[in-house]
Amino acid sequence: MAKLFGPLFSLNAKGTIANILTFSNRKIVKQVRFQRKQKDKTTAGRTTQRGYFQEAIEKWHTLTDEQQQQWNDFVYDWAD
Repeated sequence: MAKLFGPLFSLNAKGTIANILTFSNRKIVKQVRFQRKQKDKTTAGRTTQRGYFQEAIEKWHTLTDEQQQQWNDFVYDWAD
């Protein structure tokens, strides 16, 4: 059996195939990783949190452009 030095018979393969295999060039090695899909477990806590977030989005959309801009200015000034 032949040894492979590069992923996908290539020296510089990169990207994802079928959302399953990801090819990348790291600092030292070329790498192939299997991407497992995360399961979205529906729990009571997550459902509640998603409901809060959806409610906040709906309230944001009821604000005028000026109110949204004031809020953005406050948040970005606070983050600095």
